[in-house]
Amino acid sequence: MKTPKFILKEDWYLETDILGIKNKTLIFTKGQEFKSNTEGTYEITYGGWSENTPNVGGRMILSEEDMRLANNEGTLLFDYLEPKEDIEIIVEQIPDNDDELVRRWRIQLDVTTTRKKLKEIEKIVNEKVKEIL
Repeated sequence: MKTPKFILKEDWYLETDILGIKNKTLIFTKGQEFKSNTEGTYEITYGGWSENTPNVGGRMILSEEDMRLANNEGTLLFDYLEPKEDIEIIVEQIPDNDDELVRRWRIQLDVTTTRKKLKEIEKIVNEKVKEIL
């Protein structure tokens, strides 16, 4: 089962006010994608946060419902991205001497002509190609 992804609609800033000193720090840019972890929750960490240095940044763990409802002054923070089908990608290493590789190949030729001339072309191609193969 595919888990939904969410994309940030606007830049996300962290605003702090420490001893009267106000600071506004960009923590995520618009378009940032958030994916769920294996537990189905969304772990959002920023500012260098880690288990060893929890005071350096921040960490939030949100459910899918939390992500759908997260807002800033009534404006939703995230757009929901529909899960898509898996795409199978096959990667093959091509040998250095690809010119000598014997395998099944397809040659396709698109032409604009009459049916009569097409039959002539087919005859010529068949004769010449069979000689080479």
